[in-house]
Amino acid sequence: MTTFRSTLRPVLIALVALALAIVPVPAHAATATKVTLSVSHTSVRKGEMVWFKGKVTSRGKAVAGAKVFLERRTRAGATWKRMTTVKTGRDGTFTYRQRSTTTYSYRARIAATGTLRAAASTQQPVRHVTANRSLANRAKSIGARLGKANGKVRKAAAPGSTTVRYREYANMMLVEVTKPRTTRTWFVTGDIRTAYRRAGGPAGKLGHPLTDPKCGLLEAGCVQRFVGGAIYDNTNTKGTVVYGKGRRTEVLAAARSQVGYAQKTFNHSKFNSWINSKGQPWCSAFMSWLSAASGNGTLIPKHKRLRQLVADLQKNHSSRFGTKPRVGALAFYDLTNDGITKPTHIGIVLEVNSSRIVAIEGNTSNPATGSGRGVYTKHRSASFPMYYWYPEY
Repeated sequence: MTTFRSTLRPVLIALVALALAIVPVPAHAATATKVTLSVSHTSVRKGEMVWFKGKVTSRGKAVAGAKVFLERRTRAGATWKRMTTVKTGRDGTFTYRQRSTTTYSYRARIAATGTLRAAASTQQPVRHVTANRSLANRAKSIGARLGKANGKVRKAAAPGSTTVRYREYANMMLVEVTKPRTTRTWFVTGDIRTAYRRAGGPAGKLGHPLTDPKCGLLEAGCVQRFVGGAIYDNTNTKGTVVYGKGRRTEVLAAARSQVGYAQKTFNHSKFNSWINSKGQPWCSAFMSWLSAASGNGTLIPKHKRLRQLVADLQKNHSSRFGTKPRVGALAFYDLTNDGITKPTHIGIVLEVNSSRIVAIEGNTSNPATGSGRGVYTKHRSASFPMYYWYPEY
């Protein structure tokens, strides 16, 4: 009997080991979550668009609705900083596009949840180079995203020694800009292209683009600067044009795109929701939204209430106040009749006409009806504001 038991023991141990080996490992005990990331280009010129694409899987199956953090850093060992947050579609994939400003390494990351383990993709470096970029070279770089070419390469008049050539494709317009020492080619697409064509394209008042569009903004927004202005577009607009110079045109194009927006109920607007100031007056929140929506960060500081914005500007940017109206300036009004002199309303100056201004204002009455509250243009005396504040455009 003893001999039989001693002989059986190794056999039992072997059988148990085999059974454990073939039992499926619980999902929480395995590295079941995977995130991938790819980039359209590994070397770009400053101001060119990069397309990102990736996928989230768990145990080999696509994960829909997963929150993905796209992060970047300038060098190895530096802290990863979040660029944006996206969600995967039904097939587990996600896409994003953004204009490149400097050399970065990118990665996609997901945090641990009740069903997913934390995971990160491999790094994807995108290097900046300074070589010229001809129209033909850019067309080859963008590839199938352009679609089929429509017509031949055309020329457009340009000031000084600048030469402009452009070509239409099914999905984009490419515009080549050659100066004495550089050649760059930018694309114009979507509703921005439609608005650009209506404005005369490269031969019109806007002139040639200065960069690719800047996308990934609020409400899936994009903005693009041109020599003579800017065009802003998002999911709720169809390309809004503002003529002029500098970053102010980006902010003003975003402002103009919102004209006609009406609040849902008293002090209940999308600008309240964005800044988390439910039930509060939102003229100041609208100004901060314009800065963020046009891709200009906190150029106009982000505050929930007008008094907070005023206090910030007076404390940290007092040298930028004045009494002269300028396009792009913030105009502060005292609209109450309570005997206390203080700003109670704000707008942004769209036009200056002799002694009058045209301002775009949020949480203001509809000039056509005199009632309701929304975003509208107001014609006022240039001396009516208490003072103006000039952002660092």
